Amino acid sequence: MSYVDLTQALRDWPYEPDKISVRKILGTDGAVRIQMRVELGVLQMNAEGRPDGASPCGCESLLRFHQKSLAEHEERNGAPLGFGLSREECHALRVEASLYYRRYIAFFVLEEYANVSNDTATSLDLFDFCREYAMEPEDRVALEEFRPYVLMMDARARAYQAVEEGEPASALAHVNRGILSVRDHFERHGQPDAESTSEELRILRALAAELGDRVPKDSLIVTRKALRTAIEQERFEDAARLRDALKTRLDKDQTA
Repeated sequence: MSYVDLTQALRDWPYEPDKISVRKILGTDGAVRIQMRVELGVLQMNAEGRPDGASPCGCESLLRFHQKSLAEHEERNGAPLGFGLSREECHALRVEASLYYRRYIAFFVLEEYANVSNDTATSLDLFDFCREYAMEPEDRVALEEFRPYVLMMDARARAYQAVEEGEPASALAHVNRGILSVRDHFERHGQPDAESTSEELRILRALAAELGDRVPKDSLIVTRKALRTAIEQERFEDAARLRDALKTRLDKDQTA
């Protein structure tokens, strides 16, 4: 086995402490890779599948493997009762969550917002799965402190994607839904005071104010029309988001 000194490669791509430097390359196998410059070198991730390129137990991710195991358990037993994640399995899932975290940050820097949303959605599914099926109480809550951040990144990515598509009202709805989700998280965990110090809420509220200036004055009419269309087309997730945005706007108008 031969080893390569990376000194020159790192000099050609210097580390900048105040900047997240990310680039995409084409691997020798023809697959797209994402590289992130860090203080002591370069992190490299696959752009598709699990970020480290692994296929745990033949599945796309460890989460998918455990979800498959749960489905098989339910098919055999008729219910999820008796299914659980050990400490070791929960630890491995937390490691996997860290891989997706690094990649959705990289995608965000690259302004590939649809890919950010895919990875934040996977992260939230993983959080939910551990909270639901971890056998040890501490493993059920181990990831919950990171949920507000993931919810914030998910809302920002969906909002910026909507802005790129020329839909500022939809973007604002995504942000408002993110704000509600973060607030619900704090209330669920008995942390109502966290709202006043939450950096995630500060960022989302600032973005909501910025987007509010872009939304036409007749945005209520636009939002109602979009809501009707979403319901007619059975796009229920979009309908829920637009309904939340409509409620937020009406509540704001009533208190103004």
